[in-house]
Amino acid sequence: MDTKELLQKILAGPATAAFSRIRYVRSQMSEEEQAQFLGKLYIAAVDAREAGNLDALADLIEEWEAKGVALAGARARAPELGPTPWAPLRLPIRRAKIALVTTGGFYLDSQPSYETDGPEGLGDWSFRAIPRDTPRDKIKVVHLHYDLSGPREDINCVFPLDRFAEMEREGAIGRLAETNYSFMGFIQRPDMLMAETAPQVARLLKDDGVDAVFLTST
Repeated sequence: MDTKELLQKILAGPATAAFSRIRYVRSQMSEEEQAQFLGKLYIAAVDAREAGNLDALADLIEEWEAKGVALAGARARAPELGPTPWAPLRLPIRRAKIALVTTGGFYLDSQPSYETDGPEGLGDWSFRAIPRDTPRDKIKVVHLHYDLSGPREDINCVFPLDRFAEMEREGAIGRLAETNYSFMGFIQRPDMLMAETAPQVARLLKDDGVDAVFLTST
């Protein structure tokens, strides 16, 4: 394995929220900058162990995370938006058909997962349709940019299908839609989201007679 391959393997790391803090070092920075980061990280780790204090190591990771976020943010700026169309709700919530849309990264075990970063660090602007009656153990979640321990224990903390079904039974809403939708919120091509997948979901919701959408973010 040559040096370049070794650097890429180290920086790819495990697919965890904690390790994702340095994801932009790999996707946004040059090989020279990557090597500089790893050298400083090694020295900081040795010093932290000797001193019994992790503050300097945490500061280094925070510094390089900020550099990477700045580079990625400049690359991912959304196109200019026009006026936001106003769509008033024309009936009481207790009679309305409500759909859930989340950016939490949910998908069925029969569906492909998301590109949590993708080969170019651009994320994934695709969506997944999730039927309301899907057995909960068939619904999976993947995302590198928030702690998944909560939704893996109970999806309702991010994608509240059961809570909205309860509100339907209690008469607080008219009905929860048969099909609800998930995106994976790390999207570095918002232009593709706006031009392709968001309009697709909007059309599906409209065709399904949905009156309002409840959006959950992370």
